[in-house]
Amino acid sequence: MMRLFTTIVACCFCLSAAAKPPADISIGGIFDLSGGGAIWGIDERNAFLLAVKDFEARNSGIKVDAIVEDSQFSSKHTVTALQKLISVSKVKYVVGATWETTVPMMPICEARKVVCISPSYHGKEYYTHPGRYSFTAWFDDRGYSTTIADEINGRGLRDVVVFAAITPYYDSLVDNLSQRLRAKPVRVERMGLEERDFRSMIVKASKSVGAIVMLLDNAGQIQAFLKQWAELRPDRPPVFSDDLIVFLDPPDDIKRYGFEFRYSFPVFDEAEMKEFVSRYEQEFKAKPHASSASVSYDETTLVLECAKRDPASEAVRNCVANTAGYKGASGTFSFGGGQTVTGRSMAIKGL
Repeated sequence: MMRLFTTIVACCFCLSAAAKPPADISIGGIFDLSGGGAIWGIDERNAFLLAVKDFEARNSGIKVDAIVEDSQFSSKHTVTALQKLISVSKVKYVVGATWETTVPMMPICEARKVVCISPSYHGKEYYTHPGRYSFTAWFDDRGYSTTIADEINGRGLRDVVVFAAITPYYDSLVDNLSQRLRAKPVRVERMGLEERDFRSMIVKASKSVGAIVMLLDNAGQIQAFLKQWAELRPDRPPVFSDDLIVFLDPPDDIKRYGFEFRYSFPVFDEAEMKEFVSRYEQEFKAKPHASSASVSYDETTLVLECAKRDPASEAVRNCVANTAGYKGASGTFSFGGGQTVTGRSMAIKGL
């Protein structure tokens, strides 16, 4: 088997001698397979199943029962899926959910002592309401806005207008931007997930806008915004966004209006990522679109390796929390005794 999948299991779990390996392990996965985050959720689900397959290949005496539920990018459906996994399937470990639908899971995971680990959300809930059973190996959401703020500050741009969706993820980004941007004024406009008419907000924006920070929730919103700005105004201030903007298809829908685009993105270990992508393509005959796929793979592998040593919820919880120097498909990271990883960084790219 490739080097990637041998180094993954060589990480330090900082535990005492393992209990007798279990005959089988049940693990749940909750991913957005049919809603606004499906382009990420489907890849996360595939990586989850690939990790299970590779784990079973390394551990021929252990059968893994992997149970997948669709969050439909809905808090309600996410909670229902989690309750089903816990109460019906008796699952003690869950990978998911996709993006901020993780948030309503967290108090249930704590109350029921279920290890829940998110592949693509790392918001303020992890540091404002810390718990013991809710983990994430994703990049700190504040890093997206920090790199944008540093770029705007470094270029001396003034009069910044922020257009942002109303979700827990974007709440974190907007709060961090407001604190870090030196140039004032910073004007913030918030809108719901279904909003498509931005004309009044665009017209209200100052004639001397130095930069637009566009933190919208889906490609349709971004396309509508660009089209309406181009129809209403001649100016083309630089646009800063998170990496959702790269999922617009086709790319000409981004570039044709003459804006300069810069976006913040997670930095992965390229060598390990290439190896993972090759393995993913071999299995699914397609490349993963979402950068969180490799994180989902690592989280699933980590939880299964912990459960192999001792399947008790508290033991798996301690195993994950004390993981250090984990070498996985998404790079090397540690939990350092906490709920969130260290060793993740962000950068800025241009389209």
